[in-house]
Amino acid sequence: MKIYSLASTVLILALTLAVSGCVSMTGKPKPPPELDDASRAQLNLATGLLMQNEPTRALEELLKVKGNNPQNPDVENLLGLAYYGMKEYPLAVESYMAALKLAPERTDVRNNLGLSYLAQRSYDLALAEFNACLTDLVYQKKQLPLSNSGLTYLEMGEYDKALAALTRATEVAPEYSKSYQLIGRVHMARNECAQALDYLNNAARLNPDDAETFMITGDAYVCVANKEEAAAAYSRVTTLVPNTNMAMEAQKRARDVMGF
Repeated sequence: MKIYSLASTVLILALTLAVSGCVSMTGKPKPPPELDDASRAQLNLATGLLMQNEPTRALEELLKVKGNNPQNPDVENLLGLAYYGMKEYPLAVESYMAALKLAPERTDVRNNLGLSYLAQRSYDLALAEFNACLTDLVYQKKQLPLSNSGLTYLEMGEYDKALAALTRATEVAPEYSKSYQLIGRVHMARNECAQALDYLNNAARLNPDDAETFMITGDAYVCVANKEEAAAAYSRVTTLVPNTNMAMEAQKRARDVMGF
């Protein structure tokens, strides 16, 4: 069974939009070069646009900021996010590498770099970056590179390794819903649909606004021949993200499962 997936999955997992106050691998804050008021306003605007899934508009603002601030790792990190959102993954990699050259202690940027490698199916490079994140003793969001490692192994078909990484993620951050969703996806890939539902329902409980979780949950209920629950899960998708491609796909699956 094909599970609906979005490029934004990895964005949800870990792409960091913070523009200041990042902690270095030595545990000491290392602020970026100071921006003037106009540049700061443009950077904040770009951040807002990225959060609204407007990467092209964000890129326009960020290139203006970079012109006046060529040595700012925050700008380079946000440029990476914009390029990533536009699916310009090689350009995202260049921006993240530039950010790390300016601020090699930025573990959040390294995680983003790994995601860009993952988007290009450069699995070994992605895993190397996620593993490097885990060596940062003061990095407080290890569930992110662990979940990203799990996603990488899932895409590689290395299901045991995926489960190992994702189980560690749930131990590090028991309330992080995406780890449970990904464990559900691993079980779905193994056609272990009943086990998948346990984790998917937990993910939905922790984050009842994640449309993708409900889409996969619908697929899992189809797999165990529970039409009513499948239709209810698909209906939840259309409520959460109306007028989107995902909603239209959910409506189609609901009709198919109910025989309409």
